[in-house]
Amino acid sequence: MLRKEVLYVYEMKRRKGNGYVTQTYELNRIDYMILESLYVGGCKDRFHGMTITEILDDNDGSLGKRMTVWKKMQKLVNNGYLAKGILDDHADTYYLTEKSIKIIESLKEEKE
Repeated sequence: MLRKEVLYVYEMKRRKGNGYVTQTYELNRIDYMILESLYVGGCKDRFHGMTITEILDDNDGSLGKRMTVWKKMQKLVNNGYLAKGILDDHADTYYLTEKSIKIIESLKEEKE
């Protein structure tokens, strides 16, 4: 059986000099861990999301510092993998979009 390799990438524009440069990134381990935490937590709509603190607690600090996770979350939101949900007290919550749900489910099927 032929196995089709799928590469999940996102693009990010950043300032360089007087213009912008578009860089393409592949989803890395931390991105995947964030997506999987939200998937396991059932965060699939704006009313069922997780805060950054809950994601950090869920992964026992293996994602790094809070600011690192915040930057990763912003990249994932800007590229359509996550969306912001309703506020939990004063903290933003995040949930998975259809794009990221398909990625997680396809990766889970590959493992089986």
